[in-house]
Amino acid sequence: MKVDDFAKSHQCTFYDPIKVGGGNISRRLFSTKVVILLALLALVPILQSCGSPKPFRETRFLMGTLVEIVAYPDTPRVRKSVGHAFKRMTDIEALAGPHSDTSPLALLREGKKVNLPEDLRRILQVALDTARRSSGAFDPTMGKVIRLWGFDGDNPGIPSPAELDAAMKTVGYARLKMGSGGEAASTGPVWIDLGGVAKGYAVDAAVHVLEKEGVKAGIVNAGGDLRAFGKRPGRKTWRIGIQDPDKPQGMAGVLDLVDGSVATSGDYERYFTVDGVRYHHILDPKTGRPARSGLRSTTVITSDCVLADALATAAFVLGPEKGLDLLERMPDVEGVLIAGGGRILKTSGTGSVVRFEKR
Repeated sequence: MKVDDFAKSHQCTFYDPIKVGGGNISRRLFSTKVVILLALLALVPILQSCGSPKPFRETRFLMGTLVEIVAYPDTPRVRKSVGHAFKRMTDIEALAGPHSDTSPLALLREGKKVNLPEDLRRILQVALDTARRSSGAFDPTMGKVIRLWGFDGDNPGIPSPAELDAAMKTVGYARLKMGSGGEAASTGPVWIDLGGVAKGYAVDAAVHVLEKEGVKAGIVNAGGDLRAFGKRPGRKTWRIGIQDPDKPQGMAGVLDLVDGSVATSGDYERYFTVDGVRYHHILDPKTGRPARSGLRSTTVITSDCVLADALATAAFVLGPEKGLDLLERMPDVEGVLIAGGGRILKTSGTGSVVRFEKR
């Protein structure tokens, strides 16, 4: 079976140019999922002339995506703090990565009991809570199925029915039990993949490092999972653009965010096409196949990036009505869902809690 095309790009960046080398990286940045309107190029000199301090920005490749930290102001102390924030994210990646054989999660694949360290316990708790709230639309035990499709590698493809049936027998969040002290066990081997939450958790952890070390304002942005903190110098809000699924270089709308997190899941992020059919990376835990829910993207806005990350995936799998209902039932959570044909659905607080402007 011929794979006609494979695209993987779920990056997100500021409108300001980022100095990174290599054609592949430039291509990824060009096909951004979420575009942050922190500083439109035309406004940068105006802001600087008004006395706004210049931020320090650094980009690294972590957790399978580009991670950018922008912090105000650009001082040696702030630069040092940004380095500490990246170190924290690197440590979380090593702990929660799906392919790590040294992670405690690897023992669960063998059906063994484990005592999870605090970071893993917190990540897994959000994952299991979201699984219960969404009735399994989000499931952290999809690891073996995700690996079969190969979206994290260079050669994704459609697994055979037999392979998929075998992998689906390891899926089921209800089989996984975790105690308040981090003791975890399952009723059988489970392949945990925390890709739907670990990135958001790492973003939160990086922001905590920056705030603890006295950084006044900034954004940590891990491929579209981002968190803004503090008051941006020279403006009242952080402006965040949501990519148009039908026109990847355009925006479907813009959010004005005072403080908090935004995460987006979309079927245009990672996909390949076979015989004219597009297969994207957001898998339905009930079928093991790409979710065909009628949604093109879901954007969730709340305080913690880890929760926004998980809910964006769950709402996408549930579809327009059930996904919107899930977000409405969650306190202090707002969302913007884009369905096929460009239809936009919003939670009731969108427009008051967070301003959304359609483009």
